[in-house]
Amino acid sequence: MGQQVEDPDQEIRRLQRCINDLVSLLALPAVWSSNEPSQILEMLLDALIHMLSVDFVCARLTDPVAFAPVEILRVADSCKLKVPSQDVRARFCRVPKDDEKASLAPPGSQFGGEETSIFRVPLGVGGEMGMIIAGSERASFPSQTESLLLNVAANQAAIGLREAALLTEQKRIANELDRRVIERTAQLAAANQELRKEIAERKLAEDKLRQEEQELKRSEVHKAAILDSSPDCVVAIDHEGRITEFNPAAELSFGYPRSDVLGKPLADVIIPPSLREKHRAGFARYLSTGASKLLGRRLEMTAICADGREIPVELTITRIPQDGPLAFTGHIRDISERKKNEDALRMAHAQT
Repeated sequence: MGQQVEDPDQEIRRLQRCINDLVSLLALPAVWSSNEPSQILEMLLDALIHMLSVDFVCARLTDPVAFAPVEILRVADSCKLKVPSQDVRARFCRVPKDDEKASLAPPGSQFGGEETSIFRVPLGVGGEMGMIIAGSERASFPSQTESLLLNVAANQAAIGLREAALLTEQKRIANELDRRVIERTAQLAAANQELRKEIAERKLAEDKLRQEEQELKRSEVHKAAILDSSPDCVVAIDHEGRITEFNPAAELSFGYPRSDVLGKPLADVIIPPSLREKHRAGFARYLSTGASKLLGRRLEMTAICADGREIPVELTITRIPQDGPLAFTGHIRDISERKKNEDALRMAHAQT
């Protein structure tokens, strides 16, 4: 009669301990977040050696893609196996053969003069990430509760290890993107320096042309040659915002013949409808106050082509130094390909 009263209490205590151990295992991912794979396994084995009545528990990572091989062993203070720890690791912390994978709980085996029950739990599907092995001299090992805890532990470890692998890959991609950004920044800085040099040289040439009236005809030919051979679109406007120059590169990029756009307002030709009012207001403000945040700076904006397509461009506006009414030159470069490459890099980073 006394035994009938005792058994339910023992069962309740056993279930309570099982629940507590399960809660502890489920809480581990919050503790090992962002840790290395070896640290994840060390914390997991430390928890298992205290939860289970085992002589030892060990783990091995065997994933050759995500992780380097790792072997970790924990031996209980109460372990009675009279063998060195390295012998336990050599026998159990190893990659199981194909015939061993078929049985996760092989029969007990003699080891160190003791009958040892071994229980293996795979890490990941089919054990592709590795294995957790627990051993006990108890013939009843593993019990239902111990088997449940070991399987939950393996599942938690697999999730943590996969997250660690993803984090490692994200860091690698981030480092690669940083390297590319540094390289691209250096290239842009060099290009900007070259552009500044070109603008300065062009200004000196224009000053010289203005001072030497006798060389006017030759300088005009020289200017036309520069415009015709320039890989950038060059569009000049007068003080009314009307186009006075439209080089071959501009004809090719925007699809307008030069003869069709000369004399037309720039805003009606290549400025998108949504930006035209802002353009006109900024132009009028400069004419009245002389203040502008755009002159001499390289800007990115959208331009519209003859067929209605809008393309991203890089624009630099300079004032033409001359006597009389104001005039301006815009150097425009189609950056559609560069933007496409940048978008591809951002998408690759977002998908990792």
